[in-house]
Amino acid sequence: MNPKNCPISDKPMKPVFSELVLGKYMVTYYYCEESGLLKSETPYWLDEAYQDAIAETDTGIVMRNIAASNFLERILHHLFRGEGKFLDVSGGYGLLTRLLRDKGFDCYTTDKYCKNIFVKAFEPEEGFQANALFAFEVLEHLENPRQFLEEIFNRYNCKTLIFSTLTFSDRIPSRDWHYYSFETGQHITFYQPRTLALLAEMVGTKYYMIGPDIHMMTDIPLSQASRFFLFNKHLRKFYSLYVRWHRKGISKNWDDYLLLKERAKSSLSNSCISTQR
Repeated sequence: MNPKNCPISDKPMKPVFSELVLGKYMVTYYYCEESGLLKSETPYWLDEAYQDAIAETDTGIVMRNIAASNFLERILHHLFRGEGKFLDVSGGYGLLTRLLRDKGFDCYTTDKYCKNIFVKAFEPEEGFQANALFAFEVLEHLENPRQFLEEIFNRYNCKTLIFSTLTFSDRIPSRDWHYYSFETGQHITFYQPRTLALLAEMVGTKYYMIGPDIHMMTDIPLSQASRFFLFNKHLRKFYSLYVRWHRKGISKNWDDYLLLKERAKSSLSNSCISTQR
């Protein structure tokens, strides 16, 4: 079950510890000295781990999505003035996309493993092109992150990804680190900032660490002023208040309601015509 080579550096990985996953599988974890990546052995238990796409223990899902939408509001306004199309890849129930549409952003979602509940009408069609992609709580679930990034960048013709994953630095975290999530078996890959920087370089982007768990890869040149406005923790609160005031009254909530209402009426009308025939 040895993953043999690191999916980022392609160098041999060494075993560092073993732990019980899902309460019954003794799993070995491997580390790459060159990239700093830590990952499990080949995850043969994933079908069982994903019987429910969202783990029962995830009590913070709503809180985190609200926080992510507030954070993205500032980033998207600064980089794109809020214009363009945005896509949450592996977007789960579609909650983040609904929150961003409520803030006036033309956002869509897709997730092949989870049912879209909140924004069923806003999934990307064939040929969809995005100005920015989001991948919140995704990279820790991936066996091959480089392949994932290359695939989404090519598919959506976009090289800006804003994402979350909790990182560690230098020393491998002790086994009581909550982010391992041994009990759910869904987290299989763990990164350091230097790992993400190397990964970004390999896919033709630059890496920016916004916080210990929030990151960005992009091919958009960021000026010193942009980095200051986006990443300075002392300015975040004030800039967020300015953006919220500037974007007041441009929610897509009502427009989405009218669109869905018309679609429902059209579907009902077509159904009646079909019945009459």
